Amino acid sequence: MRKIYIVGLLTLLGFVVTSCNKWLDLQPQDGITKAEFWKTKEDVRAALMGIYSSLNAGPVETRVFLWGELRADMVNVSSYAADDYRLVKNYNVLSTNDIANWGALYNVINNCNLLIDFAPEAKAVDPTFTEATYNSYVGEALTIRSLLYFYLIRTFKEIPLKLKGSYRDTDVQNIGAVSADKVLSQLEQDLKQAQTLVPDYHVTPGNNFSINPSNTGRITKPAVHMLLAEVYMWKEQYALAEVELNKVLSTQRYQLIGRVASNSFDISSSETIFEISHKDSRANPLTPLVYVGRIPYIALTEVINMDFFPPNMEVDVDKSDSRGEGVLYLSSGMISKYGTENPSYYNFPIFRISDALLLKAEAAAEQGRGAEALQLIAELRESRGAIEASNRQLNESDLDDIIQFIFEERAREFAFEGKRWFDVLRLAKKDNYSNIGVLIDVVTKIVDASVQQSALNKVRDVNSHYLPIHEEELFKDNTLVQNPFYLK
Repeated sequence: MRKIYIVGLLTLLGFVVTSCNKWLDLQPQDGITKAEFWKTKEDVRAALMGIYSSLNAGPVETRVFLWGELRADMVNVSSYAADDYRLVKNYNVLSTNDIANWGALYNVINNCNLLIDFAPEAKAVDPTFTEATYNSYVGEALTIRSLLYFYLIRTFKEIPLKLKGSYRDTDVQNIGAVSADKVLSQLEQDLKQAQTLVPDYHVTPGNNFSINPSNTGRITKPAVHMLLAEVYMWKEQYALAEVELNKVLSTQRYQLIGRVASNSFDISSSETIFEISHKDSRANPLTPLVYVGRIPYIALTEVINMDFFPPNMEVDVDKSDSRGEGVLYLSSGMISKYGTENPSYYNFPIFRISDALLLKAEAAAEQGRGAEALQLIAELRESRGAIEASNRQLNESDLDDIIQFIFEERAREFAFEGKRWFDVLRLAKKDNYSNIGVLIDVVTKIVDASVQQSALNKVRDVNSHYLPIHEEELFKDNTLVQNPFYLK
């Protein structure tokens, strides 16, 4: 992490907002030094917009996609993929593999830390910097930092936890890694604080609910509730998660749009709680990776069509799940969820209302309320036009099967959104890895036959479920300790 200060300085001091209507339109502003910065609310806003800009610049979004999909059962590598990523698919990861590079996320975390550290200086000298605006900016930075740390602990487990910003190389200290539990405790604390700071919305919603990009492309209070709910679900604290989910669902600001189409992610919709926005900004970096040209990543159609979108056997042969083949992915394996042209400006969803519904269903089932869980699943399936072939006839007392059904529905609903591996891992590790068979099943479906037995042996070691610390990070910080699985 020795170079994080460079990106932090350039991002925070080098961007200003040029339009109130296009809040992600950022232009470089040369010649600003730290001594001249942090003097006004505009400086802090520019820093915040720099943080959002670094989210949609490409590296972060690509990492989220790869970390959340590549080891699971919905995305495959093509012949155009780099060797490093083919090795990931076969559970043969070394500490030199590019997949273990976490630098892009720590750069953004450092930017968040700098804003949190220095925003009070601007507030102290700018009388126009209101308490509400200051609170929003700090709360948004806290939430984005928490979101990135949540990706990191689910990917690496034990990670460096840095809560102060670094402007220069001499500021960076060797801090080692801390346990996932400590990081999760910090996230819970930060998100509870952010809930008191971030507004319900930045632009008053009209009849079209929350589709203004200033509400969907920036952190709002419902987004904070969603992230805290996910943290609680990861910690298996289902009652606490349900409290947060109810806060989102009770706003009535979000609605299912019904059947989705290939252009459903082109613009913000009434489903969107938070997304990485590309409108009037940078192109989506995923489109050239999954649809246009020599794409390295493709839909694992043979598994998807068998397990999640089986053929329709009903009399109405024209009926099909709106999330399935021909809409969000093609029989050739191309993934059209992020557009079919290059460049494409489709947004990347982080939280949607369907996520809240399915997490609420899971929390209900985990607390013994099977009937309620089944009703929530049915609501989403009816909206999407799901077919009977993918349905399960379950009794409300079949709680384990209901939970499995929820994760199948999550696969259908959030295909290619960087969620599948984290879902599979969350289900597998529940109750002290009582469901490790879920991961074993994934390996049997996706790993090449020639190395499958080796992969099965590896996946039985729970440390293999997390990536190694990259060797460059170990070299830069000699207090970091490698995941023991990768020392064998």
